[in-house]
Amino acid sequence: MFKLKYLQIALTIYAVLIAGLVLFQRFIILHPKKLAKDYLYEFPKAEEFYVVVAPEVKLNALRFASEDSVSKGVVLYYHGNADNLTRWGEYASEFTKRGYDVVMYDYRGFGKSNGRLDEQNFLFDAQYIFDDLSRRYNPDKIVLYGRSLGCGAAIKVASNNAVKKLILETPYYSLPDVAFSRFPIFPFKYVSEFKLNAYEWLPKVHCNVHVFHGTDDEIIPYKQSIKLLESANKNLDKTLTTLQGGHHQGLDKFKEYQTKLDELLAN
Repeated sequence: MFKLKYLQIALTIYAVLIAGLVLFQRFIILHPKKLAKDYLYEFPKAEEFYVVVAPEVKLNALRFASEDSVSKGVVLYYHGNADNLTRWGEYASEFTKRGYDVVMYDYRGFGKSNGRLDEQNFLFDAQYIFDDLSRRYNPDKIVLYGRSLGCGAAIKVASNNAVKKLILETPYYSLPDVAFSRFPIFPFKYVSEFKLNAYEWLPKVHCNVHVFHGTDDEIIPYKQSIKLLESANKNLDKTLTTLQGGHHQGLDKFKEYQTKLDELLAN
């Protein structure tokens, strides 16, 4: 009787924890920062614009011009799960100095973009932005770059469209798998609102793929990239740049990252 009582208490606590995960998972996954509609970006050579993706839903975006007189193409940058374009716009120079234009946008509920983000519209918007960009650039001039959360969007779009390259920084096998790798007692596969099963989409990608991941990533474990690439039968030696000691942020500070990006964006 004594053991049964404690088992019931343990099961009750477990059920409460699962309910908490269900109720608060959006606050765990998404960390947007809003911007006032009249906020002025301070990036040089950046053009601000909006894309209307649905009635009453406008996504705020920035277009950065290549530093070369003739652009090699454009990088469509799908950013991470936090902040807004005031942070992510800082990374545009990695591509403009290598001869590419850059387009990046804020997801629904981030920055000046309105609406409520869910998995369905996250992927819908990713394709819609690509389609809009395709009116100005041939798909063979478009490089998709996914960062953390944005990797799922980049992979999904690449699986459905012919593009020049797909570059991923700290990707995942799926979001429930990331969570399960850290807390294996919870059934994330069944309760996660955002699944983003990247492993289902990467095998359908036919362009060149390359991944950057740090071995000490505290958010998305390094093994997630290996598992994802193996699911698509990719050659790890050719498709993965391992950054020893690298964390979830700051991979651009590694010489290996810069050298490989030079190679990937050489033409």
